[in-house]
Amino acid sequence: MPADAIIVRQSNWAWIWSATPWMILMAASVFIDQITFVGLPLILAVVFIVPRYVSVRKTAYILTNEYLVVVKGAFARSQRFDIPISQIWGIQVRPGFFGRSLGYTSVLLTMKDQGVTGLAYVPERSALVDHIQARIDASSPPESESKG
Repeated sequence: MPADAIIVRQSNWAWIWSATPWMILMAASVFIDQITFVGLPLILAVVFIVPRYVSVRKTAYILTNEYLVVVKGAFARSQRFDIPISQIWGIQVRPGFFGRSLGYTSVLLTMKDQGVTGLAYVPERSALVDHIQARIDASSPPESESKG
């Protein structure tokens, strides 16, 4: 990675939203029957909640002048996607139902081949959207040249 790369991590809310149903089930199992369900909350935490937390912590959006690198991770493996910024045609920001109040948004990137790539739980105060938009604007020809 270049020294001037900007690393943007997903919002802390990302793992909480995906783990909430499991946390509710875990809490309910503790209150329903503490004798027979003693191990169930621990199993739920280990199997469902911890992997979601680790996945969110290992997910990063890395911005360079030429690429947006998306790294998605889990315990033992990770995936890396290099998206050339020159192939991004448009960018759309969608905060969602809770996003505005909790400070995160979803970012949809429209590619020149008409494909769409989504980036979830991007903190609103990150430089990601402005960085990509500035690169898109810099790479597009001025209107006077495009009409000729």
